Amino acid sequence: MTVRGILCDLDGVVYRGEVACPGAIVALLAAQAAGVRVLFMTNNASRTPEEVAAQITGLGLPTDPSQVFTASQVAARVLADRRASGELVLGKTQVVLAVGGEGVGAALTDVGLPWRSPTQLRTGVAAGSGETVGVVVQGYGQDVGVRDLSEAAYALAAGASWIATNDDATLPTPRGLAVGNGSLVAAVARATDKAPEVVGKPYSPAYEQAIAALGLPIQDCLMIGDRLDTDIAGAAAIGLTSALVLTGVSTREEAQAQPEQTRPDHIAATIGDLDFLWSQP
Repeated sequence: MTVRGILCDLDGVVYRGEVACPGAIVALLAAQAAGVRVLFMTNNASRTPEEVAAQITGLGLPTDPSQVFTASQVAARVLADRRASGELVLGKTQVVLAVGGEGVGAALTDVGLPWRSPTQLRTGVAAGSGETVGVVVQGYGQDVGVRDLSEAAYALAAGASWIATNDDATLPTPRGLAVGNGSLVAAVARATDKAPEVVGKPYSPAYEQAIAALGLPIQDCLMIGDRLDTDIAGAAAIGLTSALVLTGVSTREEAQAQPEQTRPDHIAATIGDLDFLWSQP
C-alpha cells in the first residue's frame, strides 16, 4: 500500500514526556513532505489541542491544533451528537461533570455543552446552586485527586451516565509507566459498582471520527502506535492497517505472540523505519 494518511499516537510514539522519541520528528517531517496527511490521535485527554500542538511544534515538527485529535474531543462529540438527536436531554439545571485535565472541559465548551469541574460543582452544591449532573465525562489529569473522583461517584449514584475518554491503565513517561486514566476510572468503578462507556482508542468512536477528520478512504490510511491493546487492537477492529513502533509500551515479542487477526501489519523500531510506506519510488 501507499499511505496517504497517518493516524499517529503521541505518548510513546512521538514523545515520552518532553523528549522526542528516536527518529520520530525527522520521519514525520519526511512523510508530510511526501504529501501524507498526519493526524495526531491521543488517548491522553488532559490537555487541549493547542497545548499538544505547541509541544510537537517545540520538538521541531510544526503542527496546527487542527492536526491534534484527543479522546476528550471524541467524548464531547459523542455527547453533542446525542444531544442533537434528542438521545441526550439536559435539564435547565443539569450540567456535565468534567473530571480530568483542562482538555476535558475545553472539548465540552467547543461543542456547546454546559459543564463544571469537580471543584466548581462542589462549591455550587455548598452554595445551594441546585445544579445536578446529567453526565460524567472522565479523562486523564495529572492533578486528579480523591475529591474529584468522589464527585464522580456521587453523580453516578444519583443517576448520571458516565463516559470515560479512555481506559489505558498506564501512561508512558521518561521515568517509566505512570498511572493512567484507566486506573482512575477503575477506582470510581470499584466505588460505584458501575462501568463507563469508553470512547477513546481502541473503541470505534475514536477511529470513526479520526478517519472522517483525515477525509481519506480507510484503505489509504495507517495507524501508528505503541500499544497493542489500544492503537493496534482498535485499528484491527475496523480493518485499518497498523504499525507498532517499539519506542513505547508494547514489545516485538508481545506483538508476534498476538493472534493473527489482532497482530500489527508492521513492526518497526522507530517511525523512520516505516518510510517505505509513503516514500515515492
